[in-house]
Amino acid sequence: MSANNYRNLTDEDLVHRIASKQDQEAFGTLYQRYVHLALGVCIKYLKSAEPSKDAVQVIFTKIWTDVHQYQVRKFKPWFYQVIRNHCLMELRKNDPNRKTVAEWDMDIVEFEDNLHHKVNEEQLLLYLNMCLKGLNEEQRNCITRFYLDQKSYNETATLTGYSDKQVKSHIQNGRRNLKNCLQQKIS
Repeated sequence: MSANNYRNLTDEDLVHRIASKQDQEAFGTLYQRYVHLALGVCIKYLKSAEPSKDAVQVIFTKIWTDVHQYQVRKFKPWFYQVIRNHCLMELRKNDPNRKTVAEWDMDIVEFEDNLHHKVNEEQLLLYLNMCLKGLNEEQRNCITRFYLDQKSYNETATLTGYSDKQVKSHIQNGRRNLKNCLQQKIS
């Protein structure tokens, strides 16, 4: 198969060739298509070029060695999840007790891959701020302390006067309400 033919294959076809035949040309084509996306997403999370470059190499190595274990129906969303998960693991390695803003972003915006095409980041932050203001006081207070101020459940409980159970409940309900609000604003 010529290089031009590989360029005409879908992402899913390339992944199938990598998984079933360890096809290096298919892997190279996929790498060329997505190395810049992977680097951009890694920089978004890791905030530094060198660790991001290392992360991209690890991610593509994992794809080469492990993709046969998965049934990849839609490559791009799956790949984005692989990148995201790897970056979050790297962040946790550096500070296992800290919940990152990136995790909060992803908890709320699980549908980010589709969302990314609809609104830009600045617009998303405006919507998020509007939705945050729309939460009841308990939810807004707990979410602000836990995610934005990066306090633990215990610290949030102490600062707000709520029990640990109440804090967890307010955060869970607040996240759900934020997600619903964002979906309404973007639709």
